[in-house]
Amino acid sequence: MRLVLLGLALLLCAGLTYLAVALLGAGAPKAMVDASIGAAQFAFAADLARDEETAAGGLADRLAFVATFPDFAPRPARPAPAKGKSRPPELVFVTITPKDDAIDPAERPDRLYARFLEAEAFVGPGGLVLRRFEPDSPYGLEQIYMAPPDGRGFFARCPKPAEDGGETQEPCLFLFRDGGLDVELRFSTALLEQWEALNDGAHAFVERIRARPAKAK
Repeated sequence: MRLVLLGLALLLCAGLTYLAVALLGAGAPKAMVDASIGAAQFAFAADLARDEETAAGGLADRLAFVATFPDFAPRPARPAPAKGKSRPPELVFVTITPKDDAIDPAERPDRLYARFLEAEAFVGPGGLVLRRFEPDSPYGLEQIYMAPPDGRGFFARCPKPAEDGGETQEPCLFLFRDGGLDVELRFSTALLEQWEALNDGAHAFVERIRARPAKAK
């Protein structure tokens, strides 16, 4: 009888210990990662990292993140979608690199894409202007959505709709410059209707993860 009681007591202690560790872990702050691209310093939650290189931190030539729209918070833990299934439309993939010395992203609609566009324009989601690329151009499989009047504030290159009318799984692409950095967003066409919140959220996300040097006392 004493052995039985002793065994029950040990099981109870083990259960209480496990519960205490779980509760403490739930309240503990998430692991933070420090990284840099050139002189730009970053500090971000580890579960924002999209790959092992970003999660490792340190000096990098690119940082890759996956976050959820609209608050650009880490994605909740869930199984990866089965093959052939689309990703959740709220996921936004962000890549930060040193700025390209070629064309500033804000100037691409006018200086790069305009020469390949068909003449006709259409009203797109959220008041965006939809233009189609000429079929034999380098962007013939895409179309572009631009914020009026010229796309400098926002533009998104997106895949053409599927011929059968089904939803394509390929993401839209948006680029913008932040000081000495270029920021690339890939996101679902379903978010085009909320492009202003997407644009503002992306800029705020980069600002949030930038580590500011401590002020001298």
